Amino acid sequence: MFKVGIIGFGGGSALIPVMEKELVRPGRLHPSHFINDTVIANITPGALPVKLAALSGTRVGGARAAVLGAIAVALPGVAATVGLLALFRVLGAGAVAAVEAASLGITAFILYLLAHFVLKVLAPGGTVRTVALIIALIAFLATGAGRLVELLGEFLPLDIVGAVPELSALGLVVAALVLIAVFSLVQHLRSPRREPLSDHVDAGSGLGRRGIRAACAFLLVTAAGLGVAVVMPGDGGTGAFLGLVGLSTVTSFGGGEAYVGVADGFFVGNVVSSEVFYGQILPVANALPGPILVKIAAGVAFAAGTAGPMLAVAAFAVTVGVCSALAVVVLLGYDRARDSLLVRNISTYILPVICGLLASTAVSLLHSNARIAGEAGLPALPVVGASIGLAVLAPQMKRLRGVSDVVVIMLFGAATFGAVELAGVVLN
Repeated sequence: MFKVGIIGFGGGSALIPVMEKELVRPGRLHPSHFINDTVIANITPGALPVKLAALSGTRVGGARAAVLGAIAVALPGVAATVGLLALFRVLGAGAVAAVEAASLGITAFILYLLAHFVLKVLAPGGTVRTVALIIALIAFLATGAGRLVELLGEFLPLDIVGAVPELSALGLVVAALVLIAVFSLVQHLRSPRREPLSDHVDAGSGLGRRGIRAACAFLLVTAAGLGVAVVMPGDGGTGAFLGLVGLSTVTSFGGGEAYVGVADGFFVGNVVSSEVFYGQILPVANALPGPILVKIAAGVAFAAGTAGPMLAVAAFAVTVGVCSALAVVVLLGYDRARDSLLVRNISTYILPVICGLLASTAVSLLHSNARIAGEAGLPALPVVGASIGLAVLAPQMKRLRGVSDVVVIMLFGAATFGAVELAGVVLN
């Protein structure tokens, strides 16, 4: 999970295939369990990678693995965010620009992982699953059509009047679950004596006990974060602020992008200024890996006062603890219904929906790369084309003996950083 936190540019949905690659293997996690965890992570509030780490850790090793995994996946991004904000006054916007230049190559590797995951689901063994493909296309159009139009508008003289309506990630998953529930009801009414399938993989004895312990452990993490208000000097404002952090987390559905609006309403104006939030915290959080919700909360806490580092740690604990505890509680209820027709249909049909969502995420990553190119004074089309080219190159490099994911990521990041720097010198 710490590795995922380091390479996790794109955040949220972009990390689903990254975490699947690390977790789904013999001795760790069964594919059906990861699918169920993905569903739970998408329908509960908070940071998706943190929740996935907590849920998977609960299954694999209980409360200890859940807590350490959730912390590990968020820690690199939060530490880098706080460190970069601390240096921001000295280094200025150039520090963020350097990170964004390297992120062009790193997101290219994420694009490769997204494509690999989608192909594995939609065309296992090279055979296209037609129904799954249609579901994925519908999901992509529902969530990514507007972003695709915006991306094409970077290169083509399109004159679009008004924005193309889109569903959020949460809206897509909820709509899919409703349709699956209706489909399951129709199936049940047609064949009420349907026998349970025999290929179910038991979640393992004691999941209920492990889940309860994990939920309690995450509540303790939350309490430890809130406890900072007791030891820090002040007039009670620290406790109120950390309470707002927790409340903003439990009301944040739809991933990190949705949290930006939530954080604006909770913190901008009464905790940090709009200039600091949109001029420092948000650009830094977007440029670095890891779940953006936790990075923004920690960044706001760091910028809130002289005790910033300690308050950032407290905000980190509160966000991780709150969203993970809720996700684990939902896991316990979900697991009890694992033999039902509804849960089996969810396991069957939700992955194509997630594939459509990941396709939308890929478009968002390319659109972000176009934005980075524009801010660096570079034409967007060659930069986006280079990102796609590196994504195509990634599997070829991985076939070379001894070349690991981390090496490929470092090479891609260094290549795009050097290319952007060189292009800036030439253009200037």
